[in-house]
Amino acid sequence: MRGEGTGPAAREPGLRETFDAGRRELALYVIAGAVYVAIGVAFPEFLFSWVVAGGYLLVCVILLPAVVRRLRSP
Repeated sequence: MRGEGTGPAAREPGLRETFDAGRRELALYVIAGAVYVAIGVAFPEFLFSWVVAGGYLLVCVILLPAVVRRLRSP
C-alpha cells in the first residue's frame, strides 16, 4: 500500500545525501591507497603479496569503518 511507511524513517535519501555517501566512500579508498603507498615505501616487501594487499583493502575500507560506526552508535 502507498500509505504505509511514509514516516521520516522511510523516506529515500536525497541527492545531497547520496553524493555525500559517495564522497565518503571515495575518501576511504583514497586514504587507504595513500597509506598503502606510504607503507610500501617504508617496507617494500609489503607490496609483493597481492593477498596482503587485498586483506589490507578489506580491513581499511570495510571492517575499520564498520567498527568505527559501531563504536559511535549510541
